Parts: sequence; C-alpha cells; structure tokens
Amino acid sequence: MIAAERMKRLTVAVLVDPGNLEPGGRNLIHGQADVHLVQALRRLAGRALLVPYDGPAALAECLERERPDVVFNLTEWVEGDRMKDGHICALLDLHGVPYTGPGPRGLMLCRDKAISKLVAEGEGFAVPRYFIAGPRTRSPLPFPLVVKPRFGDSSDGISQASLVRSNESLQRRVAVLLRAGVDSVIAEEYAGGRELLVTLLGERIMSVRELLIGRNGSRRPAIFSASLKVDKEYRRRWSVRMEPASLTSAQRRELATLSRRTAAALELRDYGRLDLKLSPSGRFVFLEANPNPAVVPARRSFSGSWGGMPFDDVVTEITLRAWRRREG
Repeated sequence: MIAAERMKRLTVAVLVDPGNLEPGGRNLIHGQADVHLVQALRRLAGRALLVPYDGPAALAECLERERPDVVFNLTEWVEGDRMKDGHICALLDLHGVPYTGPGPRGLMLCRDKAISKLVAEGEGFAVPRYFIAGPRTRSPLPFPLVVKPRFGDSSDGISQASLVRSNESLQRRVAVLLRAGVDSVIAEEYAGGRELLVTLLGERIMSVRELLIGRNGSRRPAIFSASLKVDKEYRRRWSVRMEPASLTSAQRRELATLSRRTAAALELRDYGRLDLKLSPSGRFVFLEANPNPAVVPARRSFSGSWGGMPFDDVVTEITLRAWRRREG
C-alpha cells in the first residue's frame, strides 16, 4: 500500500526512441512490447508522460518544463547507434534526474560481450573462450563457433548462420556482419547444454526459464537466434517454448549466487537478464547480459520472464528503486 501511494505522487517521464511513437506522440506504435509497461505506468503513477529523445537540448527543455520525479528509460540508441544509449543516461545524470536501469558504465560493461565475459568469469561463471574476428581471421579455437556482434543487445545480429564450422564459414559470417554495419565481431566457442534465461529484479531472481525445442530435424535451431524470439511461425514449426527450468536446490542456490554477484559487478541496476547455458557437466556458462530487457506481462511474452509477481508490482518496484536514488 505504501508503494502504491508513493507511485500516485510521482510524475514519471517515459523516455523512448522517437521512431517508436505514433504520429502525434501520445502513444507507442501498436504491437510494441513496451505498450503494456506504459499502460501500467499510466494506471499507477500520478502522471506518466511519453517523451521522445530528440537530442540534448530538447531533453533539457522537457526536464525543466515537466520536472519529472523519475525517468523510466526505454531508449536503446541515438541516431541508430546502440553504443550511444549511455550518452542519454549521462545527460540525465548531469541533470540530477534518477532513471531506471544501468548508468553509462553499466551499459558499456553489458554491451561489450568480451568485457562482460571477463567480469562474469571473475564472479565465478564459466565462460566460452573467444576472440575478436576480422574478415581474414583464422580461428585459434576448435569449431563450432558462434559469430556475433561484439557490441549490442541480446540476439542482435544472431541467426542460425551465426554457428560456423570452418574458417571459410567464419570469414563469410564476419563479412556479412561487417557489411551490415557491425563495428566489431566476436567469435566464441559454442557452449552445449541447456539454454537458460535468468531475470532479476534488483537482487531478486524473478525467474529462471529454459528454452525447449520439441522437434528434431536437419535444420533444427541450434542457437537462441533473433527469429526464435520474434517469429511465432518459426517457433510453431519447431515446437519451441519457454518453461520454468527444472533445477536441483543446490543448482538454484549456486545460480542465484553467481547471478547476483555478476549482475552487481556489471552494474545492472533495478532489473536485467542473464543469458546462460547449463553445460552437460553441470557448470553454468555465461553468454551475455541484457541490461534493459522488455518488461512485459508474463502471459503476453514468449519468455514469460516476469511471472511470479503481479505485473503492476514489478513496474512499481522498478520505478521506485530508481526514484530512491534521488533520496539517497
């Protein structure tokens, strides 16, 4: 009740990429995952307004005019560049306005798939060996390898073609990514085992979900690609689903410890997600971190990550965690 009353006193600015707004700017484009979050904030907060990020001057003017108590930060890029989203957070820091999610350093640590692996390894996770690949690189590691953008979120730039089994296919895949505008490419050992998603709300493990593929065949998906996340027909074809991971009590304790420590070291504030494998030998293998996963009601999302707590409570907790940083 206290949290709900506090939310009713807050003005929340929902900061979004301008291309995600309908003409007129009052609503998100239909079908976007963040629609449910914005609807919840409009129910819960005293005032919730959508604000497109249109540059430093426009942001400063908006903050001065609206005086938000907290910013729910849903931005992902500046002028199409994902590496610049931390600049928006730096601007908010300079204006002294608290906002949800990581700050500039946390975003940098999570975006860099090489650095984040070093951090996770230091906190106790196993990590695949990797190298930075150029157009003529020959692998110093055994195949198969997974080739993907070094910087970016989650499954950006990852398809089933990202799994390569020879130097020739490695070089072809690197060339494809570079032509698509990827700045740097990482190639890592393919980690076999069970695919897990760990979602955190502060230090609370919200869920541990497992990717299951129900059908076999010569073209059976081998990696968690972008298509598996967004293409419903592709998932139906292979009977793909996400379910709560079946783990022993000891595994759950170990996973919780590793996840909390790594999230803190990566400066994942408020909420986030870790993409992992559970190897056949029983080791948890860190693949990457997502510092701003979509906050969607469990019944509305493929991953179902935000189950176990009423959705309004999730949104309230994330918002108030950010707001309390102003009080701190």
